[in-house]
Amino acid sequence: CSTVIQDAQHTRLERERKTLIFFQLRGQRVGRRMMPRMIDLPQKLVVEIFKRVPITSLKAVRSTCKTWEAITKSWVVLGAAARHEFLLGFVKMNNKVYSLRYHHQGDVSVQQVDLPNQLEISSMVYHCDGLVLCVAKDLSKLVVWNPYLCQSRWIGPRGESFNASDIYAIGYSEDKNKKRDHKILRFVDDSCVVGPVISVFRCEIYEMSSSDSSWRVLEEGKPEWEIDVHQRGASVNGNTYFFAHDRFDDIEPDADGSIPVDGVEDFLLCFDFTKERFGPRLPLPFHSYNEDCVTLSSFLRGDDDEQLAALFGGCESDFFEIWVTLSVEPNHVSWTKFLVVETGGPIFTRLNFKLSTYFGGSFFVDEENKVAVVFELDSYISISAPPPSQHTAFVFGQAGYIHSVNLGQALKLQHLSPYSGKHCQALLPPLVCSSSFRPTLVQVS
Repeated sequence: CSTVIQDAQHTRLERERKTLIFFQLRGQRVGRRMMPRMIDLPQKLVVEIFKRVPITSLKAVRSTCKTWEAITKSWVVLGAAARHEFLLGFVKMNNKVYSLRYHHQGDVSVQQVDLPNQLEISSMVYHCDGLVLCVAKDLSKLVVWNPYLCQSRWIGPRGESFNASDIYAIGYSEDKNKKRDHKILRFVDDSCVVGPVISVFRCEIYEMSSSDSSWRVLEEGKPEWEIDVHQRGASVNGNTYFFAHDRFDDIEPDADGSIPVDGVEDFLLCFDFTKERFGPRLPLPFHSYNEDCVTLSSFLRGDDDEQLAALFGGCESDFFEIWVTLSVEPNHVSWTKFLVVETGGPIFTRLNFKLSTYFGGSFFVDEENKVAVVFELDSYISISAPPPSQHTAFVFGQAGYIHSVNLGQALKLQHLSPYSGKHCQALLPPLVCSSSFRPTLVQVS
């Protein structure tokens, strides 16, 4: 009988030992309360966790298990339908790149991301189709970066170096099978900078899929328009739209030698990456002057309808307005007014809000919630020593709704002026990459 009891106890202990090993291998704790593995969490909860993970950290998440990799890849496949699962985009501050999240309650948050080799960038950042284009601060190279795949490609100039006055864009052409060929535009025009003008004008194209990885020149004919060097285009459906105007040197001056600003036409231009040329002049819903603030942005309407937005603020007016397109194509555009903000009154004095003429006024719109977020430096003015300037996101809504979010101190850094070609110390406002960022599986390395 004792032998039978001992055999039974041995069998029970062996069974318990194997059970313990089984649960230990599964990463669970044996007891009354079982601790679930991360892989066993409900997908809805996993998605909520992933929402709070910086996009540059998703590489580690994807490599954890096939289930998590499938979840993050589904966001790429779904595209705009899943855009709320990801950050809104990127913003440049103090020569660094930050990931940007916007919460529909009006909160804005940023987090610095590490570019390859701790790259310091110049004043401009460009975005299209999940790819980010940055210009190195020393103008020695460009970098195309896929934040989702954590891949990058370094691109050198066609000649000795890039120029501070160069204008860039990133886009793509698309064949009948919807296959995309991503390209970079470099636009060189020396007529809008201070110094000797040698009438250099050309467009260069770099094809990401090209085997020789070299720039090719498209054209060198001088157009009757110009794009100011501080203007940054906005990407919509693979093409880039620019704010442009008549060339000042083509306009007959007044008797006192000044340029009649009423005689300078301003308009929209589209660079078509499929045809590799600029399209016709497209109308704007306002008329601006030289010192006014005009900036462009892109956004998503509904699930997959990319549209254009334009901010206009008069330098001597106490308001600014934002317009959005009803439809936009390389040869056609129609507009509707989205928001008008009266900037006079004590609240704007208290918030220290003022649009900067150059490099300021970058913004994005949340059309569904009728909100616009404008990025600027606070404009504190004092007879005594002012406090440090702050990078600030100003959130504007309907019925006079406004509040500000401090994004961190603005540093006075050395920059190469695109106008004078000289180095200077300057505070530059934040520069946001638009609101239509979506992750992509495009290989860039």
